[in-house]
Amino acid sequence: MISSKAVMAFEWTLLTIAYILVAARVYVRLWLRNARLYSADYWLFAGLAACQGLLICDTLTYEMNAMDNFMMSSVALKKIRFATNYFFDFGIYFPKFSIIAFYFNLVPITHPGMRTLLYALAALTASFSLVTFFADTFWCGPDPSVNWLDTEEDHCQAFMSMTLMRINWSMNFTSEVLNVLYPIPLLKDLKVNSTRKKIGLAVVFSLGLVTIIVSIGRFITTTFVSNDIAIYIWATAEICISVMVVASTALRPLLRKMSNISMVSSNDHHHAGPVKQPEVNGVGTIGSGAYW
Repeated sequence: MISSKAVMAFEWTLLTIAYILVAARVYVRLWLRNARLYSADYWLFAGLAACQGLLICDTLTYEMNAMDNFMMSSVALKKIRFATNYFFDFGIYFPKFSIIAFYFNLVPITHPGMRTLLYALAALTASFSLVTFFADTFWCGPDPSVNWLDTEEDHCQAFMSMTLMRINWSMNFTSEVLNVLYPIPLLKDLKVNSTRKKIGLAVVFSLGLVTIIVSIGRFITTTFVSNDIAIYIWATAEICISVMVVASTALRPLLRKMSNISMVSSNDHHHAGPVKQPEVNGVGTIGSGAYW
């Protein structure tokens, strides 16, 4: 079985990568595009904060030597686990809200049907997030402090409830799948000036499949595998990868700049003539220029 120390190293590595990608997104937005931050960015910041909160809770659990044993209990540990529910179960919706805000900038008003579906997707995702928040809060009754009673006897804890886990996972998984499927009809309508760019856009949207796969892995591990410590890995991977995927949707200008610099450097090295800069034609949809 993997050690708790290795789990912490893995989790903090994922969080560091998430920070780097979010910082790169901000760089693209403010310096390369000379634009402002959008609502999608602020939702992403909230998602990153949820990742950080989850890692803090996991680190505290690790320091209490309770990461590989869910049966250990103390008031402090129970409070940490209760907070973990919010950072993960509710916090994982912030990247979803970010991508939905991105869709609102991507989908033009000339597609009223897709805009209507987008409003429905936003409403459904918001409803799922609120249900998750209140379920985590009041699963054990109107007094949340029941979750951290100072007793060794078995008592209700939202963190330990498999029924609550399945409910929350079902809502999270459903909204994740819908978020990934939603833009597929748009790909054929996007005005992109090269097949390479179309492929790039398709790859960005396909990254959402990674989150779905990780979510399925977490559910299987939690439900069928008797390995408490592995759950920490899957949960952290799911929320951090969600942030990474959403952050990556705005990095195309940075990748293009790095590619151009590489081309110029290679050209200078071989003493060739000047390199012609490729045309930059973004996706031809209203409000999407700042993203692509």
